[in-house]
Amino acid sequence: VYEQRVVAPINELGVRTVGLDDVLPRTSRGRWIQYHYTLPANDPDAAERVTIDPDDVPTGYDVAMAANDGYLTSVATTFGGGDLMLIDANGNIVYSADKRIDLATNLANGPYAESQLARLVTEDLGQVRAGDALLTDFSVYVPGGARPVMFAGAVIRRGNEVVGTLAVEIPVEAIDAITGTGPEVEPTGLETLASYVVSTDLLLQSTPQTWFDDPSAYLEGISDAETRRLVEALGSPVGVEIIDTEPVRAAVDGEPFVGRSTSATGQRTYSSSASINVPGASWVVVTEVPLSVVRRPLLDFLLRMGVVAAVLLPLAALAGFLLARRLTRPIPVAVAAARAVADGERHLELPPRGNDEFGDLQRRLTKMAATLERQELALDQEYEQKRQLLLSVLPPHLVSGDGVVSGTGDEIAVRTVIAVVVDADQDELDNDDELAEALAAASAAAERLATDGGIDRIRVAADRSLFVAGGGSDAGADAALAFALTLESELRSLAADAGLTLTVHIGVSTGEVATGVLARGSLTFAAWGEPVRRALAISALSRADEILVDLSTLDAATDEWTTEPADDVVDLDNQPIVVRTLTPRDMDIATP
Repeated sequence: VYEQRVVAPINELGVRTVGLDDVLPRTSRGRWIQYHYTLPANDPDAAERVTIDPDDVPTGYDVAMAANDGYLTSVATTFGGGDLMLIDANGNIVYSADKRIDLATNLANGPYAESQLARLVTEDLGQVRAGDALLTDFSVYVPGGARPVMFAGAVIRRGNEVVGTLAVEIPVEAIDAITGTGPEVEPTGLETLASYVVSTDLLLQSTPQTWFDDPSAYLEGISDAETRRLVEALGSPVGVEIIDTEPVRAAVDGEPFVGRSTSATGQRTYSSSASINVPGASWVVVTEVPLSVVRRPLLDFLLRMGVVAAVLLPLAALAGFLLARRLTRPIPVAVAAARAVADGERHLELPPRGNDEFGDLQRRLTKMAATLERQELALDQEYEQKRQLLLSVLPPHLVSGDGVVSGTGDEIAVRTVIAVVVDADQDELDNDDELAEALAAASAAAERLATDGGIDRIRVAADRSLFVAGGGSDAGADAALAFALTLESELRSLAADAGLTLTVHIGVSTGEVATGVLARGSLTFAAWGEPVRRALAISALSRADEILVDLSTLDAATDEWTTEPADDVVDLDNQPIVVRTLTPRDMDIATP
């Protein structure tokens, strides 16, 4: 019967193959206790208990169980965790609220001596102060139905003597409830924000929301076949899946990570990671945002991890004090600070609380708020730098506000090309730096006027620029002529204010022009067509401060412009081009 109700369900999971001797206590006394009190491992929530025959004479264990079982079971139910266990100083589990197959086993040399619970009881708790509690990492625990669980433990003392340990099993559902993930959360899919916890040995310690949203898709993203089989068998990736990514490695080494990386599923993401230390465990908190998403803060998940340290651990310690000293500790200041961080406060003003757990929590909350502020500022700066870099080579209408190329600008239409050449009298300048400054000022003025007039900048060099006006059904001739007159006037004023001699040569031509973004080699916005060649040739022949316009531009203009015959006829490919000199008229030359 024991093999059918205990051993068989464990082996059916395929996690570990066990025999009867692998799960039974080593001593006959332990086996007697399990015979009378243990429930099957595959039915831990059943209310019915196996009881002793009424005709048997009760042992001292029976009497103690009858006197204390109800109270201890109610304590376990109150804290909402899993099993509650009492372990004596020799490592024997003398009480289990759930009466599972680890009852009456020895954690030092019994069947579960290699478990995280055994390490907590036999090694870790011996190094902490009275009243302190420690956590383990999540791992698969066979008596818990071969499911991933973690334990919180506290030492029980009688005066200065250690009499045993109180251990509380914490199922992964309890951590998921604190971190805000679960089947009741609105589905988000695998392409949205992912937040999770990883231990220093790279094992997953909380359930990502993407698992609840679509378990099948999550399993497909696990490359290792054995890991995928275990996750499917256990119904959870916690304690099984290894998350070996750059953000996790960096945080494990003590360095917070912010930047681009590849997730465990192979998706390119913008990731943030930071380490968070809780008594007994060292965890890494990771948030991953696909590059298509602007930004999601690390705040919510780190805040909930703060709640783990502020609520769960004190509750586990409180259970020990209920049995030993019945002490409590207040947490309102820490809770108020956590709420302030969640509401966007980054500069906490907290009263000093000394060196207890809550004082440490307040200091961690203050440090966390400062870290979040730096990460948010770094994100804002990176997006702005990217946007300014794109604006240096592309027209403003092709760059969105968040620094993303919003189009290719591919178009073939009748447009007007303006070629501008600026010369400076080098005899008036002391050195090459002054020449460069003068030409840079002229180039900046040309770009500003083009932006104000809705004219695309094609390319800009130190002493020459190329612009294209119009688009769609508008050839842009009037805008181009107004821009040329305004630029010539402004550069003349700029030269006068600086005491320099700047000469401007401008050529304007209209016709069918092709424009678009070139991404090969380097990102560039370019224009092609006969008007480009004509405008460059016309500007090369124009005299100082002269604007030469071909007849195609004057024919396309809707306003009347004042022009005069030019002295020269431009010869392009042995084809003469008739040009005229554009002269200012009595109007506001900033707009046609």
